Amino acid sequence: MSDYNESKNDASKALLVYLKPRVLAILFLGFSSGVPYGVLTGALSYWVSKIDLSPSEISLLAAAGFPYTIKFLWSPLVDQLKIPILYKMFGQRRSWLILSQLMLAASIAWLGFTSPIDNYSQTYMVAFLIALFGATQDIVIDGFRIEILEDDEQAAGAALYIYGYRVAGIIFSIGVIYIYTLLEIDWSLLFILGSLTMLVGMVTAIMMREPAHKITEEKLKIQKELETVLKEKNITEGKFKEYSAWFYMTVVAPFQEFLTRRGWYVFLLFAVFYKLGDSLAISLQTKYFLSLGFDDIVIANSGKLVGFWALLLGFAVGGALMSRVGLWKALLICAILQLASNLSFSALYVIGTNAYFLAFTMGFENFATGMGATVLVAYLSLLCNRSFTVTQFALLSALNQFTVKILSSPSGFIVEYTDWFWFFIITAILAVPGILLLFWIRKLEEFDKKPSHFADNQA
Repeated sequence: MSDYNESKNDASKALLVYLKPRVLAILFLGFSSGVPYGVLTGALSYWVSKIDLSPSEISLLAAAGFPYTIKFLWSPLVDQLKIPILYKMFGQRRSWLILSQLMLAASIAWLGFTSPIDNYSQTYMVAFLIALFGATQDIVIDGFRIEILEDDEQAAGAALYIYGYRVAGIIFSIGVIYIYTLLEIDWSLLFILGSLTMLVGMVTAIMMREPAHKITEEKLKIQKELETVLKEKNITEGKFKEYSAWFYMTVVAPFQEFLTRRGWYVFLLFAVFYKLGDSLAISLQTKYFLSLGFDDIVIANSGKLVGFWALLLGFAVGGALMSRVGLWKALLICAILQLASNLSFSALYVIGTNAYFLAFTMGFENFATGMGATVLVAYLSLLCNRSFTVTQFALLSALNQFTVKILSSPSGFIVEYTDWFWFFIITAILAVPGILLLFWIRKLEEFDKKPSHFADNQA
């Protein structure tokens, strides 16, 4: 009976962490982060799928998200550079957050006034700007999330972040289909309405407190070492010393610390390849369903709506799975499910326009995606040294976005060279490297004989 009560108390504590204001706020910041994702992969993807653009032209638009793949290059500036006026009003993190959100709102509204057919390059440029400001917002939110939450709140924060992120995505996929099909409003008005959703993140940023910028022992040690080096070179004062110290602490030290870890390159490769097959499979979903003969409302209801609820379920199961079997096993299970879900798209090609199997396919794919996203964000967060959270998480998440935005961009060419059936078989095969890297990582952890992030839960 005591074991039952203890288990019940543990469950209650696990649920209560989600109700803490600072944890709950991550849900709304996740929504704000998901708006540019939803605009580019939902609204814009649906728009260009309805007009006379080829699969290769549509998939190349994914490469407009290139800023997400190199955001670590300017993350040190976001971490340290103070924005005039806004800094005094809101502090370092919140000032950057509000500025990026304002620029995002303007860019999203602008997108609706472009024409993908008449001026493809202009649409591409505006999509690039949305990705640029979206990547900047993500840099701030990632650092904000890791800094403001305690270690035992990180998993809950990651889950809520992804929930908010995906809710925004579904609004710009299902919502756009409903609004465009039923109300038949102009695309320019639709994107103006979409830009207003950035108010969710702005209000959250204003209401939240600025996270405390902790100076860790490791950071103090590095600063002392730097002071010694500068003194040896007779650089003891002036702007050069100030700039040298800033550059070293914000650019050199974060990467240097990461590169001193045994097997660092394996962690980087894992961030790239873990969701490669999954990213390729979802890059042309709307075009694929339309090509099979499904109408818009069936895609919205049997496809995307079912997929949305399955995604939410996947997030919850992913978090519970980590607690139950440990992070490594959770990552492995999710990787295998993602591979299997890609094969269901090939099965749909054989079966044809069956709304029930469409619902199963999208449900399975989104369930696996939700599980995989939760455990991956939790793992990447754990890989970050708290002395350099902003820069290191920007690096790891940028590599993951390299998969989503760049490596998935040739998907249209693969479809045109083969066909839809073999395209999804290929995406399943491309999920294998991520699984193999997981076993390599586990071997490295055991070889290092360090406390493992992957230790099974013994409770």
